Amino acid sequence: MSKSKTSPDTPNNGVIARGIRGSSLLFAGRCLALGMNFAIQLAAVRYFSKDEFGVYAVALSAVAVAAVFAAFGMDKTALRVLPRFQSNGDRTKFTAAALLMALATFLCSLLAIAAIFIIWGVEHAYSTPSRSMNLMLVMVWMIPCIVMDCFVTSLFSVLGKPRAIFVRQYILGPILRLVAVIVVVLAGGGIFAFAVGQLIASLIGVLVYVTLVRSLIREREDFVSVTWKDMKSTAKEVFSYSLTLIFGDVGFLMRGAMVVLIIGYFHSPAEVAGFQAVFPAARLNDIVIATFSMLFMPSAGRLFSEGAIDSLNHLFRKTTVWTTVLSFPLFLACFLMPEQLCVLLFGSQYADSASTLAILSLGFFINTIVGMNLRLIRVVSCLRTLIMVDVISLAGAVVMNLLFVPKFGAVGGAWAILIGFGLQGIACMVAVARTVDVNPVAWRLIRAYSLAGILTWCLWAGVSSSLVNPFWMPALLVAASMLYAFLCREDLEVANVFPEVARVPLLGRLLGTEQTG
Repeated sequence: MSKSKTSPDTPNNGVIARGIRGSSLLFAGRCLALGMNFAIQLAAVRYFSKDEFGVYAVALSAVAVAAVFAAFGMDKTALRVLPRFQSNGDRTKFTAAALLMALATFLCSLLAIAAIFIIWGVEHAYSTPSRSMNLMLVMVWMIPCIVMDCFVTSLFSVLGKPRAIFVRQYILGPILRLVAVIVVVLAGGGIFAFAVGQLIASLIGVLVYVTLVRSLIREREDFVSVTWKDMKSTAKEVFSYSLTLIFGDVGFLMRGAMVVLIIGYFHSPAEVAGFQAVFPAARLNDIVIATFSMLFMPSAGRLFSEGAIDSLNHLFRKTTVWTTVLSFPLFLACFLMPEQLCVLLFGSQYADSASTLAILSLGFFINTIVGMNLRLIRVVSCLRTLIMVDVISLAGAVVMNLLFVPKFGAVGGAWAILIGFGLQGIACMVAVARTVDVNPVAWRLIRAYSLAGILTWCLWAGVSSSLVNPFWMPALLVAASMLYAFLCREDLEVANVFPEVARVPLLGRLLGTEQTG
């Protein structure tokens, strides 16, 4: 089936600009929430002993694994299926599919909770359950909260409600969790009290989302009354796509929560703590692409359905450059100053986690710069290709974890994640080049990648050879990040996305966007 092409000068440029602008709002919200979420992480690391934090990390990772399976890929399915129904004006199917997805996630959450209680019962029958398993009985009730939170966020993305996501996901949610942490710390509570506080904060957040959804249903015309028959008619399309995401979800777990569980199986809680303490810091590099994906996938899905391949190419390139430029400063800080960050943030007992932080930050940066390829494959519903990519990525992640984690612990887990992201990136780029009329190695992208590599190598060489005084490193990182943004200014097209910037004389001149009267 051939797709007609549109010029980059078509009105779809407005769609692209709105998508980037909305993603930038969500990114700003995530950055705002990062401070509060990081404060929660630091409070747990500093407040508990290394062994206690390791116990908490294992329980939290087990809940995260269960939540991913309970989600059943519906959050990602919503970003692909619902925009197509919306674009076709089929409100009945849109509503039926949304209700079916919500029902599926709720039922799967109940099954996940039951499974964890069964596992606890079996362990209790033959031995004394571990502290992590007992803690899990409290945290297990967070599963439906996490799952519904992800699904409703995707629904709001499809309906073009970035401000609702901004308020609930990045303002209210982190504030509630931070307040819970402060109360527990001031009261001198232990890890069980800490878990209860996070659970209560999650429940309040879900109640707020329910209120927002009810208000949205009343004001939007996308939702209509549907019957069970209508829901059954969309089941095949919904589940045929969500089932293809299972391998990808397991692969995602093998580059995160499952690594923690594997480390916990072969090593001590202290080793788990050494990995989990720095993992969120390294994963900050992944925040950008996760945020931009929320609006990239619905926009790309509409452009693909309309046959606007040129506009799709333009959206892909621009979004990729934006994510690379915005994640570059975070990557530089974690990669070039790992020991200083570990000691400053987590204390001297975590100084030996510096290598883990550096390796993880490189892996997540690689995922950021090539990650839109995977999102693009999901958008165009190349199901066979998507399954093949996910299977290759999953197999590589499993092998790497089994090879490196038992022997090298936290550092081995970091290397497994890095290699896994590399394999996934290569597989996705090959798949996009062969199945989608989008060039994943366009000159503008190669140029952006090369500039990032050159700047990183120059700074790394200076640090390794002791030519750069560590005192000046923060200033050099800021300067390198600003230089990178300046060199990529033509690809960012800041004036099209943020016309307000062009009106600021100095900033407009630096970015080549200044408007003349």
